[in-house]
Amino acid sequence: MHDDVKSACRSYISSIKQGEDEIPTDTVYQLTGDVVRYRKPEEVKRPSFALRINPGEHYSSEFESISECIADELSFEMVPEVDIDGEGNAHVVNDELSGKIEDSLIDFAGLVLDYTGSFDFDEEAFEAAYDNQFEPDYADRQEYEIIIPVDGVQLESDINLGTNFQFDSQFDGPYHISDIEMTDVSDREWNGVATFDAPYNAPNTTQIPKSTQDYSFSKVLRVTIERRRQNIREYILNTQGKDPNELAAESVSVLTADLLSYTIHDNLVREFVNTVERSLHYYKPRCDPGFGTGYILAPSWMTYRGIAEDIVDVLYVEREAGHGEIALGDGQDSFSAFWDRYASYFTNQDSHYDKPLVRFEEMFHKRRDEDAILDCLIALEGTLLRGTRGSSYTFRIGLRGSFLLDGSDRLPWNREKIQDFLSGLYAVRGEIVHQDRSLADAIDEVNNNELDNYSAADLAEEARVVFAKILLRYIDHDIDFGLSIDEVNQDLDRAALDASYSPGP
Repeated sequence: MHDDVKSACRSYISSIKQGEDEIPTDTVYQLTGDVVRYRKPEEVKRPSFALRINPGEHYSSEFESISECIADELSFEMVPEVDIDGEGNAHVVNDELSGKIEDSLIDFAGLVLDYTGSFDFDEEAFEAAYDNQFEPDYADRQEYEIIIPVDGVQLESDINLGTNFQFDSQFDGPYHISDIEMTDVSDREWNGVATFDAPYNAPNTTQIPKSTQDYSFSKVLRVTIERRRQNIREYILNTQGKDPNELAAESVSVLTADLLSYTIHDNLVREFVNTVERSLHYYKPRCDPGFGTGYILAPSWMTYRGIAEDIVDVLYVEREAGHGEIALGDGQDSFSAFWDRYASYFTNQDSHYDKPLVRFEEMFHKRRDEDAILDCLIALEGTLLRGTRGSSYTFRIGLRGSFLLDGSDRLPWNREKIQDFLSGLYAVRGEIVHQDRSLADAIDEVNNNELDNYSAADLAEEARVVFAKILLRYIDHDIDFGLSIDEVNQDLDRAALDASYSPGP
């Protein structure tokens, strides 16, 4: 339909130009300021508003035959609707599909004008609008870019992250993640966010810039998701329990249905943020980064004209930042290398690492140091104490942990220091659980030389660091030797008898 739509748009826009003199404007917003950001209004030309002011005035059936052809090609039918007249009587209305498509083609012509910014027909603007927006089959785009602001992260340069993993929502879902970057956020993206977030009743002629929400984030996760099913409409409407061959009148459009798959985008991105958060926590356990509201980008007239990035919706995946900043550098120990090795272990909710992972994450959110320590000990029980029967837990946790970490580059402690720390930690658990002591009092009570050096808050943080190293060491055994937690523990017990440990067969 490309050539026919182009010809009809040219003819219709020519009629508009002859009948309109003044180009209407719309308000967009730019962020100004350095430390405190403000939303500053700016007026830009928006020719399509003329069609809203004078609907149908310049139209001479330019799209009538095209709409009939499109209606004949589509596989869905319109659902009859009930209309209530002025006297309260109900009537069944059977709108023609071609008529609704014709109305939408008029809207598309208005969008072409917005790409141009004038009442002139511009071939490049038409091609951009056609490529970005024209989708008569009630479907979304082939791909979307999503940005998620990140707090508490420093970058030397942009970071690319691998996509060799799979989430629950993409296993049988219509999308897959095709690209991941961590980058700076551009001014045009912030302008798009400010424009999207502006309230509908925002003043158009405000001289004093309005203070806005938190735009202090300087880094973003940039995620590209791609459709991997041709008939996205059929998949999503079937999932919603609807007949994909029937559409309500308000759903008929020749423009991309950007909100059709919002829920699936939300689920997929939420799983992704969970995985990034876990990965950063294990990469630098002393730090707790935050995440802001996610935004779905889809190129339209503002992007084309260089005003701002067009945003079609938000994803509420916020996580409040805790403490510390993570510097993500390059090289062998970079976060990219860490992500490629371990990220897939942080996505699967059904793995035998899941319970320890959950308890570790809980440590970042507990308000009391005692609760954080107990979460750590429960996680340790799911790893170092798994399969332990009929022996001292306090002794076994220190013994296994010391052999597991000794000789690795995970923790710069010798075997004796590791054993004393873990044994003391388990003894502290007993004081908290059975004697109802505070963490500070429990540290004093157990009389452990390694723990005497810590305050309550410092011990909770150090315990988090040590457990992160322990779990990564177990995962290393799985990656390098195919050993489960139980198999590693059996090897550790045998190593204790021989006073040396070498993983694997």
